[in-house]
Amino acid sequence: MPSSTSSFKTYELKRIVPNHHWVLLAMVTVALTVALTLGWELYCRHLGYAPSLNDTEDLWSSRRTLIDEDPNRTVVIGASRVLFDFNLDVYEKAMGERPLQLATVGTNPGAYLQDLADHTEFSGTVIVGVVPSLFFAPGGPPAKSPENHLKRYRGWSPTQRMGHFLGMILERRLSFINQEDLTLKQLLLKLKLPERKKFKAHPDLPPYFYQVDEERQGSMTDMAENDIVLQKRIQQIWLPLFRPPPSPEGKTREQVDADRDKVVNGILEKTKSRVDKIRSRGGKVIFLRLPSTSELRDIENKYTPRADYWDRILQITAASGIHFEDYTELSGFDCPEWSHLSKQDAAEFTRRLMPLFQDLRKAGEM
Repeated sequence: MPSSTSSFKTYELKRIVPNHHWVLLAMVTVALTVALTLGWELYCRHLGYAPSLNDTEDLWSSRRTLIDEDPNRTVVIGASRVLFDFNLDVYEKAMGERPLQLATVGTNPGAYLQDLADHTEFSGTVIVGVVPSLFFAPGGPPAKSPENHLKRYRGWSPTQRMGHFLGMILERRLSFINQEDLTLKQLLLKLKLPERKKFKAHPDLPPYFYQVDEERQGSMTDMAENDIVLQKRIQQIWLPLFRPPPSPEGKTREQVDADRDKVVNGILEKTKSRVDKIRSRGGKVIFLRLPSTSELRDIENKYTPRADYWDRILQITAASGIHFEDYTELSGFDCPEWSHLSKQDAAEFTRRLMPLFQDLRKAGEM
């Protein structure tokens, strides 16, 4: 009589491994990977790229943490002009201390100034580079970028720190690890797509033309300093970027001007509040207007005239400021692509700037 208990047969499962030359396949894979990587690296170097640290949010965070260790130091904030044109070595030699470079490309420095104002122990000197069109930008990428940098710093995890330091090992040796031009996203953005009804073309941005070191000392690349074709290309990119956007439909010129004045006044009020907060702890704030030249300078004079922007910053905040056009020794420089100085000129500009900073120190403004 059959048992009520089911009987099971045991099957031995065997993994079927294809009969291939696995060692040979692995060697071929490695050889192809190395060959393709080397070929891409050589091609990138042929195009003029060189190994350089990427100016990432992680690199910025690694510098920002130093304020927590020494809240009485000099800090530089602003956009790319003060990143390129302010030489840390020259400043240290003249002033006896090494400043901390926290400026970032294409940004409104308001969020950075707020961060220092809210740092209850910070009582150092803040040098604020002013590009009026960015300083008074009400939002968009100029405001989003510093917010992202600060968010990264505040949540910087041990894993992210380790990844950053390991990444720098490769960045110092390989030119194709370039976040400005050679990531898939950046390569796709370079595709020239036709205008479509629901497609808004991405604005043309300058190609890779600057480099930074571990302390975020920025400088123009050799290629950008010497390649006239590249300089002219960047010049033509600046012109539409520094012009204001067209007036919204349905608004008169008077309404647009009133909206602009409201934004400017609001930014000035916030700036004053931040400066006052830093001063209340014994800190100092100095505004710095660096050179721009040729057609770009004409556009800035037209759309962000000095009396309405730079002069009002100093008037409202009662802070010290240095404008390159106020001093003969600072006003004779030429920017190759109209917005930034070459490495050599940046060092010389900073040397000529130092007596003015020393005068501010004697007057108790630093």
